[in-house]
Amino acid sequence: MRWLAGELAAGAGDLVVDAEVGCSYLDAELVPVSVPALAAYLSEPRAAVEAPGPYLAQADLFAERPGLRERLLPPSLTDRTPRPYRTVAWLGGATSSPLHHDPYAGLLVQQIGRKRCALLPPDSPSTQSLPRHSLLQGNSSPVDPFAPRRDTERYPDYPAAAVLEHVLSEGDALLIPRRWWHAVRTDDSTFASFSLTLWWDGASADAEAERFVRGVLESKERRDEGARTVGAERNG
Repeated sequence: MRWLAGELAAGAGDLVVDAEVGCSYLDAELVPVSVPALAAYLSEPRAAVEAPGPYLAQADLFAERPGLRERLLPPSLTDRTPRPYRTVAWLGGATSSPLHHDPYAGLLVQQIGRKRCALLPPDSPSTQSLPRHSLLQGNSSPVDPFAPRRDTERYPDYPAAAVLEHVLSEGDALLIPRRWWHAVRTDDSTFASFSLTLWWDGASADAEAERFVRGVLESKERRDEGARTVGAERNG
C-alpha cells in the first residue's frame, strides 16, 4: 500500500472526491476525502486495528487525473483494444459492495489485498425472484450471498440460487458479464484493498470485454514463450 500512497501523492496532488462511510452504498453517507491522505492512512500499520474509515468507491481518478493511468494501471492493461469506456478505482479498508448487477461488462483487477466475490447468473429462476432493495435501487438486493443460511427464512427462494464464489488475490482479475448479480467484500484476512474496474458499455460489451481479456492472456503467453526460449538458449 505504501507504493500506492506514493503514486497518489505524486499523481493525484490535492484531489478530493466523495467517499462512502457506512456498511455499503445502500446506507452510506458521502463525505469528501483527500485521495492521497486516504492512501497514506491505509498504508500505516495502525489502520489495521482501527475503524475501516471512508471507502473510495467507483472513483473516476483517471478522468480527474489522466496521468494516474500510467502510474496505477498494469502495463498489460494499457493501450489495448477494444478500449473500455470507463475505468474506476476502489480504495478502502474493510470494504463491501452489496448484491447488485451492472449494465456494463466489467473486469475487476485486484491490485492490493484480497477480495471475496460472489456471482449469480441472471437467467437463474432464483436470481430473477431476488427481492430488490427499493424502486430506486432496483439493481440491488438486500440478500447476502456470503451468508445464505441467515437469509433462508427472510428469502425462501434464494437458497436455490447457484452462487459462484472466488477470492481475488493481488494480481488476479475477474470478468463479470453484463447483468450478472455480484457482491464483493474485502477478504477477512485483509484490511486495506485497492482495486480497479474496467467497464465496457453497449450491446457488444460482453464480447468486447472477452476479446480484451483474450488479448491480455495471449500477450502473456508470448512473453512467457519468449522468456523460455531465451532461457533455453542461455542454458544451451
